[in-house]
Amino acid sequence: MKKLILLLITLLTFTNVSYASFPVTDTQQIKIVETTNVELPSYKRENSLWAILSIGCALLSFGLVQNPLAATIIALLGIVFGAIGFNKRLKGLAITGFVLSLIIFLVSAFITFVLSLMGEDPTKLGD
Repeated sequence: MKKLILLLITLLTFTNVSYASFPVTDTQQIKIVETTNVELPSYKRENSLWAILSIGCALLSFGLVQNPLAATIIALLGIVFGAIGFNKRLKGLAITGFVLSLIIFLVSAFITFVLSLMGEDPTKLGD
């Protein structure tokens, strides 16, 4: 117990003594740099976000073929994003996402419709 108390006292003393043990200067050096050739960042109005979202939704809905209802919803989002991306940059990627999403939407909507008519659960295919 005595060793523990001695260790605590030593640590507390060491932290108090070692505080600000580096040299402190009273003067501050200020450096002023002037530049006249400054370019403002240019933000492009045409971004490829919608095309990337469209192809991403198409690939995600293709991966969700085990759940035709979820694939239908995600493919519908891909169709919407692809349609928005038609007038933006990377138009080919938007068209590809739109077409793939449309095909997956039609197939998965048909499968969901058929499973619903048969009285099966459209969220589980092959179970």
